[in-house]
Amino acid sequence: MKKSTSTAINVDSGVYQYPTVADLDVKQKIEKVVTWNFVLFNWGQPPLELRKSNMIADIIKENDADILLEPQMTFTKKSYGKRTLVITGFPASFRDFRKATVEDLKALEMTIPVSQKEIYNVAQPWYKKLFSKTK
Repeated sequence: MKKSTSTAINVDSGVYQYPTVADLDVKQKIEKVVTWNFVLFNWGQPPLELRKSNMIADIIKENDADILLEPQMTFTKKSYGKRTLVITGFPASFRDFRKATVEDLKALEMTIPVSQKEIYNVAQPWYKKLFSKTK
């Protein structure tokens, strides 16, 4: 009588992308202000968060940029009166996209230590952990 056994090995597989880096052309700090008047129940008015994101998009477009660095936002309002939203930041454009060099990787390692990077398990939704049985 012949007996045979087999073993399966769990193989971690995934796609790992080599880092791509780029230089930034940072422009002078800018400020954009928008004001509007009080409207009861904000009838027909966009929410504040939408106004913020639209203003950032406008700043990027007006300055021929790719990103707004260090955006700072200030919102003020008077009861039943004027509302003001001010956004300041540094418009910047990416240039010279390239495969990371050894020097680039060292610089990235210094700015974001590997031990502090968050690693997420995307194999299952977070809420399934709440209902999993632990032994």
